[in-house]
Amino acid sequence: MNGVHKLIKDLTGERFGKLIVLNRALSNSKSGNARWTCRCDCGSFTTVTGSKLINKHTTSCGCNKRTANGHSTERLFRIWNGMKRRCLNEKSDNYKWYGGRGISICSEWDEYEAFRSWAIKAGYSDALTIDRINPNGNYTPENCKWVDIKAQANNRNNNHILKLNGETYTISQFAEKYRISYWTVVNRLKLGWDLERIIRTPERSVDCLG
Repeated sequence: MNGVHKLIKDLTGERFGKLIVLNRALSNSKSGNARWTCRCDCGSFTTVTGSKLINKHTTSCGCNKRTANGHSTERLFRIWNGMKRRCLNEKSDNYKWYGGRGISICSEWDEYEAFRSWAIKAGYSDALTIDRINPNGNYTPENCKWVDIKAQANNRNNNHILKLNGETYTISQFAEKYRISYWTVVNRLKLGWDLERIIRTPERSVDCLG
């Protein structure tokens, strides 16, 4: 009947296997089903349709399968997990620049295996990082590409000039000079860190993923 909308059960706070539902995701699946942001017991975040949760089709982020296949130690997996963290985890330092701005991840990439398949076909290598063609757009196959970090760095809109000890640098030049990841510098500048603090503070693996 026109004008009648199917009521969607609020799954917030419910547990399904290793998954705890945090909130409803920003976008529905391609078929129009509601998607839910979940935290897995392993610490990862994922989005799952309500029907898959209720029918027990999905009971984890896929960590058991990834561990069995050896994918969980891949750099590509860390990129995927970092993308999820930025867009889904409100406690992430970088959430305000991604999920907080309405940037989401397409339902196709809910599962790591699908993202991995796209990445390899799109020319991924460990020397590249993921980049959104439209910086205000979502993480989708159509809006993402793999780019060389250093070659891309000097052409980015956020590549303002940094000054320290009488020297001037682009972000990539600063990162190379002080042997810090380009993305670590970018992310820490967004958090308001001064240059001395950026240099002094040891890097974490999650800092340097774009």
